[in-house]
Amino acid sequence: MFAFWLSTFLTLSVLQPGAFFYQQGKATTQLLTVQEFDAFVQDWKQGQELALRHPLFDLTRVSAGSGGVEAISFAGVAHGQRGDISLVFYTMDGDQVYTPPGTVANAHVDERQKEFHIAAVIPRLLQGRTGVVQVTFQGEKRAAYLLKVQF
Repeated sequence: MFAFWLSTFLTLSVLQPGAFFYQQGKATTQLLTVQEFDAFVQDWKQGQELALRHPLFDLTRVSAGSGGVEAISFAGVAHGQRGDISLVFYTMDGDQVYTPPGTVANAHVDERQKEFHIAAVIPRLLQGRTGVVQVTFQGEKRAAYLLKVQF
């Protein structure tokens, strides 16, 4: 029993006072700033209005990208906070799908530039299949929409 208490004391003495509680509180705070919303998007290639609302940013429209390449495009409005809007693709199993550099266009928003348009080439792995697109606002706070899409 003495060995247990000695090892506990030595472990705690290495930490700065209150470090364990600070790190635990920090992780809890970070978890509270992340909110995710799920939606199923269908018939998006012809353009579809979205009504996904969040205090950080709204998604208002999804459509096919322009040009001869299979692409998906999102439009929306941020609510004045500085941050970046980005896209990430996932399989239905939750595996992230690789997107080569230059195939995803992200957007920067702030108090003056509130409207945004982001687009990405649909990865070959997902073309003709159902997958997930995560549209993320990353700034002082973070929020994400998870959209199930039939590509």
